[in-house]
Amino acid sequence: MRAMTQRIHLLSAGTIGICFLLTSTAYMAWTYHIMDLAQAPLSDAVTMIIGYLFQAAGVGLFSLMMRHREDLAKVTVYAALGLHMLFLVPSVLGGSFVQAAAFGCAMNLFCGWVAGYYLYRLTYRAEASRSAMSLGIGYSAAIIASWILSIIRNGAVYYSGWILIICLVLTVLAIFVIRIEQNQTNQEETEEGFSEEIRIPKGMNLRNFLFLAGTLVLVFSIVNSCTFGFPSGDMENGISVEFSRLFYAAGLLLAGFANDRNRRHGAICAVAALVVPFLMLAIRGEPVSRMVFWMLSYFTFGFYSIYRMILFSDIARGKGLIPLCGLGLLIGRIGDAAGETFCLMLPGHYLVLIVMTAVLFVAAVLLFFRVYQYLYQPEAKRQRSEREIFNHFSARHDLSAREREVLRFLLEEKTNQEIAEELSISEGTVKYHIHNLLQKTSCRNRLELLSVFAAEQDV
Repeated sequence: MRAMTQRIHLLSAGTIGICFLLTSTAYMAWTYHIMDLAQAPLSDAVTMIIGYLFQAAGVGLFSLMMRHREDLAKVTVYAALGLHMLFLVPSVLGGSFVQAAAFGCAMNLFCGWVAGYYLYRLTYRAEASRSAMSLGIGYSAAIIASWILSIIRNGAVYYSGWILIICLVLTVLAIFVIRIEQNQTNQEETEEGFSEEIRIPKGMNLRNFLFLAGTLVLVFSIVNSCTFGFPSGDMENGISVEFSRLFYAAGLLLAGFANDRNRRHGAICAVAALVVPFLMLAIRGEPVSRMVFWMLSYFTFGFYSIYRMILFSDIARGKGLIPLCGLGLLIGRIGDAAGETFCLMLPGHYLVLIVMTAVLFVAAVLLFFRVYQYLYQPEAKRQRSEREIFNHFSARHDLSAREREVLRFLLEEKTNQEIAEELSISEGTVKYHIHNLLQKTSCRNRLELLSVFAAEQDV
């Protein structure tokens, strides 16, 4: 069973890594080509606003197909990979800005479709306790591979026909890995992945809950993006995007570890990372290297990236609503585009950006605490260890060491004779200690004592 689980997560991480390496490499090649054809801010608007929105649309279209034709949605990923490669060619070879932008947007649509697919497979097959790390490892491996590509001939590979050959090889490899992953028998499908961390609050309408979680992801993404829009002008002045993204890889790995260790800790890390944008705004006027801004932005983006994807993956898994698994990425991409829009609309207006970001930050914190209260506080109570509950109960009723030992066996529903044998005392002595237990806890019999102890867990 353990070997099967490891194989599932290895395949999940591999699928994510290959697909993300393909789509991110294609996106970077397209971005560099657009920058050659148009100056900022037009190039930024096309690549990081329109491009992001088309990615969100691709995720949404895949989710819609999952809802209505799940059997068909599973196989459309092959067509999506083929069309992604097909539209990449004119995206990076197009001689006119309009042509490159139009084909690039179509390419981003299928980029989103592929992302929706691997989030679906992660949600459907992987255990919740390892899913965030599968994302972190897959994404990080792709980012490191992308950096290695960038140091070949000083990044010239992105501007040559070699990038098409590389993407073609990656497309074939992605199809091969997905084919292997899909050929796993149904007997290897695990149900252990259903999350015990994400629970829809009783009495809350599912639509209202999804709206609350979606708004949180949206505001998180806007706050992160509106303070630093990854301007293409910096790339023209020598900023290495691929090197900066190594800090993104570090953030992804840390976020994956934190979320799998404890979902509450992962959520707290994500909201704590929102402090960084204010730091960046505060030092923007100082003589600080632009590379510092890129590294900080990418590092913190890793925490939002994992959290927004894993939140809705857990919700989809926990409620059996698999088509919702990509909703976090979809909403997040819309938020990224909105943040980039604010950056382009307010160039140089740092005070306005600070005020706007402060308002959004407050909204994000308020939304976070509401989501935290609904999702994680009840779980935190349930996660109180049995030892903590037992010690609290014993201390509250002033139980002696021997009475505590007897209580433990009573909780295991052992008879008086069995308790006497375990403690090497007479059955009469056991009855004496039970009598004292009942008096101290104001219970009439052992059944009532067990009921009172069970109620302690809700205190």
